[in-house]
Amino acid sequence: MAVTLAIFVSSAARVLPALLAIPVQQDLGWQTSDVVWPITLGIAVSAFASPLAAHGLVRWGVRSPLFTSLVLLAISLALTTRATSPWHLVLAWGVGVGFSGSLSASILGAMAGSRGSAAHCGTRFGVVMSIQILGSMAGLLFASRMVEATEWRTAFHAAAIVVLATAFVAFLLASASRQGAEPHRSASSPHALSCSERRSWRFWALAVIFCICGASTSGLIDGQIGILCMSAGLGLSSSADVIVIVLLGGAIGGVASGYLADRYPARMLLAAYFVARAFVLLWLPFTGLSLVELARFGALYGLDAALTFPALVRLMSANLGSRGIGPAMGWMMAAHVTGATIASAGVGALGLADYLVGFACVGLACLVAAGLAMLLKGASGKERLSS
Repeated sequence: MAVTLAIFVSSAARVLPALLAIPVQQDLGWQTSDVVWPITLGIAVSAFASPLAAHGLVRWGVRSPLFTSLVLLAISLALTTRATSPWHLVLAWGVGVGFSGSLSASILGAMAGSRGSAAHCGTRFGVVMSIQILGSMAGLLFASRMVEATEWRTAFHAAAIVVLATAFVAFLLASASRQGAEPHRSASSPHALSCSERRSWRFWALAVIFCICGASTSGLIDGQIGILCMSAGLGLSSSADVIVIVLLGGAIGGVASGYLADRYPARMLLAAYFVARAFVLLWLPFTGLSLVELARFGALYGLDAALTFPALVRLMSANLGSRGIGPAMGWMMAAHVTGATIASAGVGALGLADYLVGFACVGLACLVAAGLAMLLKGASGKERLSS
């Protein structure tokens, strides 16, 4: 219950920088790059801190790392309202939000999904991801309407208060035991991946797949679509509505993918998902970026973007084993967010005029990810995770 609440609230709060970047920039009279680069830095910081966050969960359990993450997020959101210089956002969004985001729903979901019956691993992970997406939807709707009624500082203040209150509730409700933070394993199993596993070609193939997945979701869409919509002439509410459509498709796709990952070979599912994503990304630049076309893209893309993670967890367990699923997911999330950082920085540097290049390159990379998935050891829904 505590983890579910924390995932929902933190996901709602973390969408604020990407959604309100343009209002902040316009109100303070800065350049667009002054608000884009702190968001990109936050993605990069989250990538490098993900393995440490996974190790902290295994060593100290859920309660302390979760409390620390939420308090840091609340402080960062509150400091945003005091920003008078671009470097203030670098500290608040780049460092604060970045470090707090390292303890992601992906790591918590992978650990939760790997416990208990392996037959429903994908479904459990899909539900966790859907909770994260629903939280992001709530944050977008709340913040966009509040900013239009008042101002952007009010939205950040309100979010900081809610996150701080959630931190104390989670601290009181979450178990201090380490048992809830890690999957079932034998007494002789190590806490982390062995060196030989990290040197395995399967490990690096999975890392490349996660990197491309991050580039085509968190970097290309999550960090840029709000700016893209407003740069194309859409208002704040219309831009938020497009992002909500993306997330609504993601919430449906997360649960559906978890169900499919428990019943069909993960590598076949992933190949199909990445091929579909490539076609959607390659199609978007040829639209007129109107509200209707962006909404249509959002529905298709959001559905596909959430499909990959449950199948990726299945494939990772089949190729690396489940005994170190938390640390493994920490490393994979580092690769995921590294890809997101590269894509976000690239699109931010190119700007709206050359967005075709960024979308086309990432779309082609998705085809590479589909091919890599087919080379890995398959895992059907009937296979049991090793203990």
